[in-house]
Amino acid sequence: MRNYLLGVTLLLCACSKKDQPAPPPPRPSGPATQQDINKWILDSMRHYYLWNDQLPTTVDATLSAPDYFQSIKNANDPFSLLYNPGNWNTYPRYMFYNYGMNYNVIPWPSAPGGAIGVIELVIPGSNAAAAGFSRGHYFTRINGTPLTAANAPALTAQVLKTGEGAFTPATINNGMVTEGQPRTVLLGIATENPLYANSVMTVENKKIAYLFYNAFNDIYNQELITAFRNFKSQGATELILDMRYNTGGSLAAAATLSTLIAPGIAANTPFVQYTGNSRLPFRQLDFSTTMSYPESGNAIPFNQVQPASLSLQRVYILTGHETISAAELTINNLKPYTKVIQIGQTTFGKDKGAITIKENSGWITWILQPITYRLANARGEGNYTKGIAPDHTIDEMNTQPLLALGDSKDPLIAKALALITGHSRKAAVPESITSVPSYFHTQQKVQEVILPR
Repeated sequence: MRNYLLGVTLLLCACSKKDQPAPPPPRPSGPATQQDINKWILDSMRHYYLWNDQLPTTVDATLSAPDYFQSIKNANDPFSLLYNPGNWNTYPRYMFYNYGMNYNVIPWPSAPGGAIGVIELVIPGSNAAAAGFSRGHYFTRINGTPLTAANAPALTAQVLKTGEGAFTPATINNGMVTEGQPRTVLLGIATENPLYANSVMTVENKKIAYLFYNAFNDIYNQELITAFRNFKSQGATELILDMRYNTGGSLAAAATLSTLIAPGIAANTPFVQYTGNSRLPFRQLDFSTTMSYPESGNAIPFNQVQPASLSLQRVYILTGHETISAAELTINNLKPYTKVIQIGQTTFGKDKGAITIKENSGWITWILQPITYRLANARGEGNYTKGIAPDHTIDEMNTQPLLALGDSKDPLIAKALALITGHSRKAAVPESITSVPSYFHTQQKVQEVILPR
């Protein structure tokens, strides 16, 4: 479900591990009532929810399932989800996975409303791509209304609710904005291959691998392994891992990627620690065991992954405010085994994981994904709720227009190359003392536009 719930599996169940509640009693005759559904939700939350000791004692059991779930969920929990696979309207909607693009709205004084939308990433084959949008493009209006510092969340929410939006493209010349004709982007399902770009560049006789990896999706684990085999066959001795927009995904994919990077990893090397509520025991999983529980597709045995490892003593990881969940876990959980040099911006700050719960008999069709565990690395280090800060702070929005993925002149990539070649002191890549203000971002503030009905 990651593509619909964002790194959920945004959001996020992005670090989820499938599980089931205790076996239910014999299925009653007749369809499940609203009270039956809500009782199942509450019973599941009492057993698995990280904040189960804070669940309310009395709730109106006649509420609809989404309203009931919202009424018992911790106020500080933006990640737990409830949806009904048989009802499209219960799925949360996101600009990226339903329209195919992420954008950031930033100040631009010469724009009609004083703000402009900067498209960061477009899924190939998506409705946004079909409308002619791609990375680095600009727009000034949504449904004819000029973007301002205040209205971008509401305009985006309107698009998500109605199922289509007209975006007015714009070009910029010497800071001045010229608007084009509006382009309509329709609601749909946009499925991405998370390996957008991978290559090996030679810089001053150094073989440097580059990978733009945007989601931890187990279906593409074999393609991920193949990319690292190619890196290895070309003699790559450094790696730039670009996860600046990565919204998370499967823990099995995170273990796979980490195995492909770090040295000295064996099947039984500890990878992740789980700490849940008082009903759930502390757990530590090794690399092999974690990889054996994919969220989708078939498990790939550890002994088929490890031979492709670059076994690097250091890795350069590019991050942004939208880097979240399993992407953050990968950064944190690599640190016991290799040096991580982080470039970009502080990550989102999700150090928790969810599980997927469904009622086995099919009597209740809802699916529940509650936050269940706090996550830590092999040394017990976690607690990055305020995000993971970079070693070198750079805001890509300071450099317009955005360059193509993998371009060596991209400010984050250029900084990594300067550090690798030893030219960081004279590199023309200034670290950002301040960042461009972001009025709205389709991932960073996605919870404001979720439609839970």
